[in-house]
Amino acid sequence: IINNEDDETVDGQKFKFGHELLRNKEFLLNYTNFNHGSFGACPKFILEYQSMLRLQQEQQPDPWMRYRYLQMLNETRRKVAEYINADKDENVVLLESASTAVNSVLRSFKWENQSKIAYFTTAYNMVKNTAGFLAEYENIDVVTIPVSTFPITEDTGDDAFLLPLRQMLENLRKQDELHKLRVVVLDHILSCPGIKTPLEALAAMVKNYSPETFVLVDGAHALGQIPNLNLQSIGKNFDAYLSNGHKWFYTPKGSAFLWIKQTQIKKLFPEPTVISSENSISPSDESPSITLSGRFAYTSTRDYTPLLSFDAAFDFRQKILGGDAALYEYVRNLALTARRYLINLWNVTAIAPEYMEEFMINIVLPINNPSMGMKLQDYLLKQHEMYVVVVHDKGSGLIYTRLSAQVYLEISDFKELGRAVLDFVNLNINHVHGSGNVHLGVSRVDEDEDEDVVESTIV
Repeated sequence: IINNEDDETVDGQKFKFGHELLRNKEFLLNYTNFNHGSFGACPKFILEYQSMLRLQQEQQPDPWMRYRYLQMLNETRRKVAEYINADKDENVVLLESASTAVNSVLRSFKWENQSKIAYFTTAYNMVKNTAGFLAEYENIDVVTIPVSTFPITEDTGDDAFLLPLRQMLENLRKQDELHKLRVVVLDHILSCPGIKTPLEALAAMVKNYSPETFVLVDGAHALGQIPNLNLQSIGKNFDAYLSNGHKWFYTPKGSAFLWIKQTQIKKLFPEPTVISSENSISPSDESPSITLSGRFAYTSTRDYTPLLSFDAAFDFRQKILGGDAALYEYVRNLALTARRYLINLWNVTAIAPEYMEEFMINIVLPINNPSMGMKLQDYLLKQHEMYVVVVHDKGSGLIYTRLSAQVYLEISDFKELGRAVLDFVNLNINHVHGSGNVHLGVSRVDEDEDEDVVESTIV
């Protein structure tokens, strides 16, 4: 896709990381984006590629939708399957989002009365809402697994997830109800806070207690953030895995993948969330949608170019950014440097140990009044053209920020953010902490605090 034979490159990289990517309009951002994790930021090159595809489909609608699109989809899907080292490319489908993938899987089960679905209290709201829908319409039971109070310390570490999962499974075993546990939803990287879970150990524990329980992994933040994502290596105990492309892989919004284990396809045969003219309810010899990939190929007349743009993202990452290894090294080092700098500047603590993070860092803010959280967001955007996510964790009372490092940012951006937050604290000294005393330490909210808080919903 990219022919840059005439372009000067340094170590296989067309541009240097940092602000040069913005100066050269590789990214079109016109503010400082510390929240890449929510919506991503699609590079100009990939947007131009997508626009070219859109023009082609409007120039020849029938040939495009009936022939060219399907050919390109299969080629792109195979590349994605190879990149994540899936067992078979036929077991990978491309679709709009992680939310679409979760709904496709969970709403395809033939649920029995009082079957159980379990997830951690830190699961993304979409998972909780989908489970709530199934509880109401399918009469299933929802089991929530409590995560230890944040912050997670070095001593607590992975046990913050492993111990409560074991306790839940033990409780079901003692009640002779493990056979009712149909699905456990696990996160690869949480949304808020943006930290990794001990995913392989969690999945193995579920299968050890209940081999027939379906393990669904929500990897929405993983593709492009987890180095060397390899499903055959880590996915022995996974039944399905999904991830977005737009968050960390630079594809346009509306691009994701879903992988289903071969042994589960015939049992589950997930349905797209839209049953179209090309999607029969049950596979038949006459149906072209008998395969999983065929079933998801055409789900209505819509714009499929975000899915096809995975192809351009592979080229962008390799030929513009210099490859995954160089990208990961820069962004991970930037995240670590920024984390350590801000913790020291604000005299606060982190939400979790460094090893549990990748490109997203989660740091307590030097405020303990939740009503000031939204004001801080507004202040940073309006006065400094920055956007950050501010989260109030009700369980611990902590107010923290989840910051995204990215290839177009530099440490100077995080230093400017650090100073801007302190300026806000000084401007609002009587409100930030509820008193006239400034204390830049671990910020907790009083238990009886009932003012407006910043909630995390679309992250």
